[in-house]
Amino acid sequence: MLFISLFVCGCVAWFISTILAGGAATLLIPIVSFLIGAQLVAPVLSIAALLANPSRTLLFRHEIDWQVARYLIPGTVIGAVMGAWSLTSADIEVIQLVLGIFLIIYVAHELLEIKRISFKLPLPAFFPLGAAVAFLSGLVGATGPVYNPFLLSYGLVKEQLVATKAINSLILQLTKIISYGSFGLLTLEVGLYGGAIGLGAITGVILGRKQLLKINVEQFKRYALLFMLISGIIMVIKAI
Repeated sequence: MLFISLFVCGCVAWFISTILAGGAATLLIPIVSFLIGAQLVAPVLSIAALLANPSRTLLFRHEIDWQVARYLIPGTVIGAVMGAWSLTSADIEVIQLVLGIFLIIYVAHELLEIKRISFKLPLPAFFPLGAAVAFLSGLVGATGPVYNPFLLSYGLVKEQLVATKAINSLILQLTKIISYGSFGLLTLEVGLYGGAIGLGAITGVILGRKQLLKINVEQFKRYALLFMLISGIIMVIKAI
């Protein structure tokens, strides 16, 4: 029954995240913590994401923005290794709280139509961004929506945003799993739980892609903002 529950959760979460530009793992943090324990969240979600992202990357491979990816991915690799290494000693609650507040403030800024302060990043700045977000991902297990404000402001929408995040996430999760294994954090139990979620995730990605092709850009942005708000609230609640 536990494995069926994890499969269904993976399917639903990745269906939603395919439409809303990521965040499946963030959505699953409180659910996985409740089902199998907080200490297993980060490595289990990494395995699930590693299974899901090849399918998402394959489906959207022609939409990847390689100009962004070539700076984002190297920083991601470095940050993921350092985050996994720091997992056992870091104060994860504080990090989740900061990330959650960031997402909530960003969405409030957009919804209140406050005069926009442009923070469009130059391409080289995606390297430290990738390193910082991947470091936090190695600690808390999920930070996907944090990329959205920067990628949206740069001009990536819909399939381009999903595709570029997918290839970066694939590299991120692979690096994290190798690092978790090196630091003794992977077990058979973790692998089975992650596999159940990952198989559900593959199904969710396929179903979500069909729905994504039916929505327009403005709808996509509104959905992305809504999901960032939900993810931020989940992070804050989890931290508290």
